[in-house]
Amino acid sequence: MKELLILSDKGGAGKSSVTASIAALLSGTLNITLADTDVNAPNLHIINKASLIKSAPIYASEKAFIDMTACTGCMGCTDMCSFGALMRGNGTPVLLQIFCEACGACIKECPEKAIEIRQIHNGYLHLFDAGGIKLVSGKLSIGQGSTGKIVDIIKSEARIAAQNDNADYLIIDGPPGLCCPVISSLKGCDAVLAITEPTMPALSALERLLNVVEYSDPAVGVIINKVDINPAGADAVRRSMEERGIPVIGEIPYDIHVSFAITEGVPVEICFPESKAAEALRTITSKILSLFETKQQERDIDHEQDTCMR
Repeated sequence: MKELLILSDKGGAGKSSVTASIAALLSGTLNITLADTDVNAPNLHIINKASLIKSAPIYASEKAFIDMTACTGCMGCTDMCSFGALMRGNGTPVLLQIFCEACGACIKECPEKAIEIRQIHNGYLHLFDAGGIKLVSGKLSIGQGSTGKIVDIIKSEARIAAQNDNADYLIIDGPPGLCCPVISSLKGCDAVLAITEPTMPALSALERLLNVVEYSDPAVGVIINKVDINPAGADAVRRSMEERGIPVIGEIPYDIHVSFAITEGVPVEICFPESKAAEALRTITSKILSLFETKQQERDIDHEQDTCMR
């Protein structure tokens, strides 16, 4: 099973729409499993109009808890906390869990053993049916953190679902920009598709994203979405990718049918198969598998060279 991660340099670049379309096109000949690791704003299930199968709570981090029946109000814990999570109240300490890093310093300071570290509920893990394709998704609860750990859990569950379904490819709709969920999403992936737009701010963000991606050494391809809205910007993206040796495997024109398809909750190539965007997506999908083959050839050559040097 191969893992394809689809990222974007910023929000709104069209990442989720492209993911849904690629999955729908590949599912005609291959077994596909989907995952959505944008835990702050997951929306792949909306674009696919997926139906929920089941949900489960995620416990991905820890916080301090105070047993007020045992606390004597000595306030030693408030002096020890380096994160501002414990404040002096009216005779008792006030715990602000949002700032707590579960370091345990307060536990050692408390003479009454009134403080303990417990796991907390950070969010939810969801399993959807997206037209016969399993989709594993997660949602961070308001005010919670540990997004990287939540992504690890989502990917682990998605791999299990993919193995159970004998999937050929696990396609992951990643989070936009650069953040902890992006780093966690990159772990173990075989190829990355980066979605960008033809503007200078988008190109700057794309270059930063690619600098991070290269540390994981996956196969990489770029897609320019809404390519015709700024020809000069599109040329700049092409030149930059040529200098980096990264292929632009497809360009999608601006097409109002994409917005109509999102409203319907159906990928554009199914809802409007004759549209310009659908045609471009079919061309892109036909090139995706070659990304894996090219990267494997490069690795085989590097391995042979290493062997010869020894």
